[in-house]
Amino acid sequence: MSSTSRFKFNFSSGTTPHHNAILRPRAPSIFPGSYAVGPQVQSAWPVEEGAFRVDTTALSLGKTDSTEDKVEERRRRLPVRLAPEPVPRDSVLIAPSDSWRDALRESVSLHAWTDPQLWKAGVIEFASSMAFTFTTGAIGVTVSGYPPYMIGPALFVANTAVVSLFIYAFSTATGAHLNPLISLATMFAGLSHPVRSIIYVICQVAGSCVGGGFLRAGLGYARALEVHNGGCFLDPNGPVTVGQAAAIEFIASFSLLMIAFGVGLDPRQKQLYGAAMGPLLVGLTVGLMTSGTSALNPGYTGAGMFPGRCLGLAAGVGKFYSHDWVW
Repeated sequence: MSSTSRFKFNFSSGTTPHHNAILRPRAPSIFPGSYAVGPQVQSAWPVEEGAFRVDTTALSLGKTDSTEDKVEERRRRLPVRLAPEPVPRDSVLIAPSDSWRDALRESVSLHAWTDPQLWKAGVIEFASSMAFTFTTGAIGVTVSGYPPYMIGPALFVANTAVVSLFIYAFSTATGAHLNPLISLATMFAGLSHPVRSIIYVICQVAGSCVGGGFLRAGLGYARALEVHNGGCFLDPNGPVTVGQAAAIEFIASFSLLMIAFGVGLDPRQKQLYGAAMGPLLVGLTVGLMTSGTSALNPGYTGAGMFPGRCLGLAAGVGKFYSHDWVW
């Protein structure tokens, strides 16, 4: 089934589009959801106070009174309430399923994997991950030459700004996941369809590898190898063991997800913080985690929390270790 045949818009009546079960999100009273959910169609528009706009000018089309006073009186007494305009076809993403049983059944359906809008969003995730990995890798290379007492504050400011700006830039197009951790977490939480999450993860990892390759090309192989291409690094001969690094990575990623769901990923939080605050608060969380773990021990760059980024920067320089599974 093509993406255009999945929707049936009634433009004459201004009512909401109808669609099948695969396009029914988990939160029917929230539209369009959190920034990570992206633009989607839902089964019913929320009927709340102030949800409809009043268009009194439309009444003038059918006026029969000869005086302007009578027309104005009619406008005041009989306002026309128009429903919000439906979401354009070219911006609709596949919505979460109602249950895991439905999700598994839909995931083996060909039309879900051939949705052009879904792959368009995947290409955007590829491009954004490529740019994000290059930018953050370049920041990592730059701060590696700073005095130790300046690295933490510099990472906090830089990562807060970068993560927030990237989410702001791509949230309306794809939901701005950027991170396989976010894509998988929203899938298990029922906020992202499994097919969408899998496509996103593939595109994110591929884009990160291309971004890491661009950074390595800009630095030169010798310089990139010296600074680990600005990526995640653990000295196998250093004081931090693989088990210690895994513990730090787990709790840092867990904390990131807990706070991210609390300030933005959960669609209900949109009513509390608004759509504009979520990306900034998530950026602050990433800045805090990266700066707080950046100087725990020598030979350890701190929590990565972005597995696609860590893999992409390592692939760019072509240097892998047996403990890279930690990231």
